[in-house]
Amino acid sequence: MRRIKLRHLDTLAAFMKTGSVTEAAQVLHTTQPNASKSLKQLEDFAGVRLFERRAGRLRPTPEAELLFTHAARLMDELTVFENLSLDLTTMAQGYVNIGILSAFSTALIPMAMERFNSQYPGIQVQVDLLDSDKIHSYVSRGNYDFGLVHHPEHESDLMTQTLKTASMVCIMPNAHELSKHRIILASDLAGQPFVTYPRSVPFGAAIFRSLSNEGVRPSNYLISNQSQLIRRLVERGRGVALVDHFSVWDAGEFDHIAVRQFEPRIPVSIGMIIPKRRPLSLAAQTFVNVLKDVLTPEALSPPGTPKSAEVGDGL
Repeated sequence: MRRIKLRHLDTLAAFMKTGSVTEAAQVLHTTQPNASKSLKQLEDFAGVRLFERRAGRLRPTPEAELLFTHAARLMDELTVFENLSLDLTTMAQGYVNIGILSAFSTALIPMAMERFNSQYPGIQVQVDLLDSDKIHSYVSRGNYDFGLVHHPEHESDLMTQTLKTASMVCIMPNAHELSKHRIILASDLAGQPFVTYPRSVPFGAAIFRSLSNEGVRPSNYLISNQSQLIRRLVERGRGVALVDHFSVWDAGEFDHIAVRQFEPRIPVSIGMIIPKRRPLSLAAQTFVNVLKDVLTPEALSPPGTPKSAEVGDGL
């Protein structure tokens, strides 16, 4: 199947705008014979007479005028395509769609979004909060560039990568008596007002199992399945809590709560899942790189924590 060439449309556009084959050739930085040949090839392709010579000059027919109308539209679209390609390459515009667990929305992702937006203001970033099953399902369908979960499941249509492994940490109001401790033991929580996750979610089950193994039974506790609400209740003085460290990743920037290492250690990870059939775009990969920067080891230590007592592991 024959296909029209861009040079034919370029020559037609230049000729229609200048009214002269010679001037069209000059615009296109080619010779007059080459421009004439291109117009003849276009006419052969169209299968209808596009030009006629009158008074020694080549004149377009009505058919040529009609083709030029559509050619001009195509050339405009091509210009948009070229400009968009340049913008995508230079990160001047684009978009990133991410599905995440709500635990990452409290601190970690806002920190990454703030840093990314300051560097690439033309890139639109959309973040949706979903449960783990939906994140896996939607990412596998290609609805998101990537997803962030605690423990990525290996599936045939997904690529997985653990970005960081840390631990549950103990948080409390800054003036709380336990804030004087560098490490909080399970026994330290006995008798303390406690804010926690329900036993029905993995975090809650792990916390209650850990405390039970140490012979500790919290009393007077409030329960929520949202890390953000747990953090806010602690900030308002309603008790101490064990939370996913990633949900208080920005605690060093504020004075509302103290973050301390908890023992026995309860590991928690942040993992990324990517659809195998669609690799990360330049914008999405750049966002991931920014997120990895936010997850650097220097960001792991609670305020005042010595290096030897850092909460979490290396990448």
